[in-house]
Amino acid sequence: MAREPICIEGSKVLVVDDTPANLDLFSQILEAEGYDVSFATNGKQALELASITKPDLILLDIMMPEMDGIETCRQLKSLTEIKDIPVVFITAKTDRKDVAEGFRIGGVDYICKPVQQEEVCARVRCHLKIQALVKARDDLITQLCEYTKKIETKVNEQNKQLQQNEKLAAIGAMVGEFTHEISTPVGVAITALSHNIEELHRVKTQYDTDTLEKEDFCYFLENSLEASEIASKNLKRMISLVKSFKSTTINQCNDVCRQFDLKECLADVVVSLQPRLKHSPHTLRLDCDEDILINSYPGTFAQIVINLVNNSLIHAFESSDEGLMSLIVTIKDDNLILNYSDDGRGISTDLQEKIFEKFYTTKLGQDGSGLGLHIVRTLVQDKLHGLVVCHSAEGNGCRFEITLPLLTLKKADEPAM
Repeated sequence: MAREPICIEGSKVLVVDDTPANLDLFSQILEAEGYDVSFATNGKQALELASITKPDLILLDIMMPEMDGIETCRQLKSLTEIKDIPVVFITAKTDRKDVAEGFRIGGVDYICKPVQQEEVCARVRCHLKIQALVKARDDLITQLCEYTKKIETKVNEQNKQLQQNEKLAAIGAMVGEFTHEISTPVGVAITALSHNIEELHRVKTQYDTDTLEKEDFCYFLENSLEASEIASKNLKRMISLVKSFKSTTINQCNDVCRQFDLKECLADVVVSLQPRLKHSPHTLRLDCDEDILINSYPGTFAQIVINLVNNSLIHAFESSDEGLMSLIVTIKDDNLILNYSDDGRGISTDLQEKIFEKFYTTKLGQDGSGLGLHIVRTLVQDKLHGLVVCHSAEGNGCRFEITLPLLTLKKADEPAM
């Protein structure tokens, strides 16, 4: 793409000189070049005109009565709206010391008297082009900042969507496992109750026909009691699974800041993970004190634990291992500490710096999305205002220490951000 030429035609030039003849000369030279020329005959007038017209360049005579060019330039550079306008001094050869002072206070160039048309045109053209380039640069920087903000907004939206997709994927997997798991106690309860109903019909028929023996009735009562106990036990188990699953999924889908019992929340998460753990040789343990009431996001805690457990199941153990995963919650000083660990294969030192990076995974194309631990860090840092650190050594398991300030978790009247 060809570069567009810098256009300075029509640029505004302010000439400040107390000699009318000099003003006429500059007028002839500059207007012939196509510039928009304005004039001031003293420093005060120059400051007023510069503030109103915002010229692109100021030609400023040094030797003027009352307020000389040096003082005029000093005051001009003190005004925010016009301080960046370039100033070229007009000076006699004997004013070189003043020129040096002019450069010190912000002047960019000088033109010697008597002025030469070629010199005036060349210097004015040079500084107007520089000023046009500066403005173009500033415009590009502004456009770039706006574009960067738009990109950041879009990236943040995509990150939120990725987190939501990962959350929904985890919930979807739990739904499948939950459906399979709940079918067992429901099936057992239905079988027990169906058998009990059949026996009731049989006993009723015997009773109606006056053929019911005491021995048969006692046998029926024993079997009926056993069937009822089996059905009750399995239905209670189903209710427990439903309660935990419902609590965990609702918290994740509608994660609002509220006061909740931390152990109860984490226990529901552990129970909701049991259908998946049931099909593996691994165990998940929870150690948390009773009555830890916090004001925060229960769904966020649930997602953090689920992502950590999923990370262990995918990466920590070989298929034949019998692994132990544990979540220990303690309060130390002014912090809530969540220590999650597994006794799996561990993480090598060179990989520990990468595991929280987005899309980093050692199971690409298999089970790993590369988002699990990245989401954990994002939730801990951005939503819970905490810190997560990985402690591991290859072959010696892995531990994630999450530190959350209690100050942000105890303010029941102020939602956490």
